[in-house]
Amino acid sequence: MNNLNLISLIIPCYNTETTIEKCLESVISQSYQNLEIIIIDDGSTDKTSAIIKQFQEKNSRIILINQENSGVSKARNQGIKMASGDYICFVDSDDWVEENYCSVLHQTLVENNADISIAEAFFEDENGNIVGKHPNSEDSIAVYDKQTALKLLLEDKIIQSHPWAKLYKSELLKNVSFPENLEAFEDYFTMFKVFNNAEKVVKINQPIYHYIQFENSLSHNLTPKRAYHFFLALMEAYTFLKSIQVESSFRKSIVQNILKKTFMVLKRIIRNTNDDEMLAEKEIIRNELKSFLQYPAHQIGLENYLYLRFFIHYPEKYSRFIKK
Repeated sequence: MNNLNLISLIIPCYNTETTIEKCLESVISQSYQNLEIIIIDDGSTDKTSAIIKQFQEKNSRIILINQENSGVSKARNQGIKMASGDYICFVDSDDWVEENYCSVLHQTLVENNADISIAEAFFEDENGNIVGKHPNSEDSIAVYDKQTALKLLLEDKIIQSHPWAKLYKSELLKNVSFPENLEAFEDYFTMFKVFNNAEKVVKINQPIYHYIQFENSLSHNLTPKRAYHFFLALMEAYTFLKSIQVESSFRKSIVQNILKKTFMVLKRIIRNTNDDEMLAEKEIIRNELKSFLQYPAHQIGLENYLYLRFFIHYPEKYSRFIKK
C-alpha cells in the first residue's frame, strides 16, 4: 500500500442520514487502500454526523470536518484545502461507488500518463433501478488533449461537468475554487478551469459510480431561481473560455453553445414566472446578452441570431411569444 500514490477522496454532505452509510461502506471497502477520506459535514441537523463518527471510530483514514451550513461549494473547497494526496476525487454523499472505483481511475490515469481520468456512471432511482446512463464515446478508452477535452466538456455529453467519477492530479485543483455564491450549478464553470490546467485527459467507458436521482433533486426540480443560477454559471464559463487561447472553430462553438443554453434557461424562467416576477433577473439576462450582438448570424447561428435580437429589442413581445 505504501508504494501507491495517496488519493484524497472528498465527500461533502448535508442531512444525508438515509444514504451516508451506504456511501461510506462503498468508500472504505475500496480495493485501492491508500486513501484519506475527507468528509465535510455542512451543518447537518439529522443523524449524519453521528453516523460518520461511528465509521471514523473504526477507520483511521476518515477525517471529519464540521462547518456551519454554507453550501456544497464551501464544503468541497474545505476538502481540497485539507487534501494531502497526490490525487483528488469526489463522491457525493447521496451516491455510492464500486469497489474498484479508485483503482480503475488511478490505473487509467497512470497508464496513460494523464492529468485527469474519467469513468462512466450508472444513473439510478432511489430503488436502484437504472434510469439512464451517460452517452459514451465509441472506444472503450479514449485519450484527449486539453482543447478536445474542453470542447467535449462544453457539449456536456461525453464529458460532463460534474466533479465526481473523475480522478485529478491534486495540483490541478489547488488554485481553483468552487463558487460559494451560487445555489446550484456551482461545478459547471469550475470544471472548465480545472480541465484547462490539464494537458491530457483519459476516459474509460466502464461504469463504476452510482449516481442516485431523487424525485426532489435538482435535476427534477429546476426552479426559476435555480435556472437563473445556471445562467450565471453559463456567463462565468463564457467569460473564462473567452480568456484562454483556443482555435477559431472552437471559439465559434463556445458562443453558439452558451447562447443555446441561455435561451433554454430563459424559456424556463419566463414560462414559470408571472410578468412581474424576477424582473431584476430577467433584466440582468437581457443586459448580459447585449454583448452577444457583436456576433454576426453566420457565427452564432441564424436561430440564435433571431432570438437574441427579438429578446433584446422586444422583451415583452418575446415573453408573450415564449409563453404561447
